[in-house]
Amino acid sequence: MKGLEISFRDIEHSDGIEQLIRDKAGKISSIYDSITGIRAVVAMPHNHSHKGKLAHVSLEIGLPGETVAITNDNHDNKAHEDMYVAVKDAFDVAQRKVRKIHEKRHDLKRRAGSAATPEIAE
Repeated sequence: MKGLEISFRDIEHSDGIEQLIRDKAGKISSIYDSITGIRAVVAMPHNHSHKGKLAHVSLEIGLPGETVAITNDNHDNKAHEDMYVAVKDAFDVAQRKVRKIHEKRHDLKRRAGSAATPEIAE
């Protein structure tokens, strides 16, 4: 997919995480062809020692006229100690947000189309 940018912060580069992001980005781009680009930032910030290290995943998904920002920062979710789970969860949230925007735009186009066609009088 073109327009994909992946950054790693406070964590070493992982080929497995990068491939997962590429797969998830490819899937969401194939469903919604209006996506112009995706920027993913994966990080393992230094958290408090009693909570352990929890993964942080941020996504920016470019759509015509707007950017959808997803900050999957679940500091209470122990499953996010696993970077793979954090990436999957972030893309799940992204897909729901993009679908909602897509449906809203489609509905507005449909309404505009039906209002523009005059009724034929018999």
